[in-house]
Amino acid sequence: MPASQEGQVKLLSLVDILEPLSREEIEELDARCPEIRLEKGEEFYRAEEHDGGLFLIKEGRVRVFKVTPRGKELTLAILVGGTALSSRRLQGLHAQALDHSVLAFLRRENLEYLIGKKPEVGLRLADLLAERLRLMDASMSDVIHKEVPARLAGLILQLLREEGVVDRGGHLIPNSHTHEQLGTMIGAKRVAVSRAFKRLREAGVVEAKRGRIHVRDMQTLEQIADAER
Repeated sequence: MPASQEGQVKLLSLVDILEPLSREEIEELDARCPEIRLEKGEEFYRAEEHDGGLFLIKEGRVRVFKVTPRGKELTLAILVGGTALSSRRLQGLHAQALDHSVLAFLRRENLEYLIGKKPEVGLRLADLLAERLRLMDASMSDVIHKEVPARLAGLILQLLREEGVVDRGGHLIPNSHTHEQLGTMIGAKRVAVSRAFKRLREAGVVEAKRGRIHVRDMQTLEQIADAER
């Protein structure tokens, strides 16, 4: 197997819902899935072509967002490499690469075959979708019951769970997120997010350098995230 193909098979094996598959099954799946290479800012979902299938994110980051009647973008999710995205989730929405990204697309008939052969994959997919629905419900509740600093603190905690790493000074979200992007995820304007970040910095909770967020005081961040109006 060529080195490049070997690398892509390895990336596919890291997708969360595919953990029950053997090496041979991963290789078979890779051969069935057309690869999608995306540049930063490129959209990739097309309803007719992708209906009923599953995007497997090998590397990079993708954003799922909605455009309001007034033309405002509302970010619903940011997903990193190692997870899956159902095309049915994208009906009426947009999906865009935030960085150079590589995806594989599992067509509906191949998804049915895979789940029939490995029911554990179907269970993992159901768990994944249920968890995303839970996070969406929690986000909607936060918009109603919490001020912007609490919503921002909660989002930072979520990003830490999904993509965070430990560094010498605490915890780090290695990917860059602008205040505007974060605002679209918590239902707040950019200026309100900037004010909330200032409050968190002054409290010694976070630092932001080049769009990367460093968390210095996890306990206080959790307390702020739990605060209601």
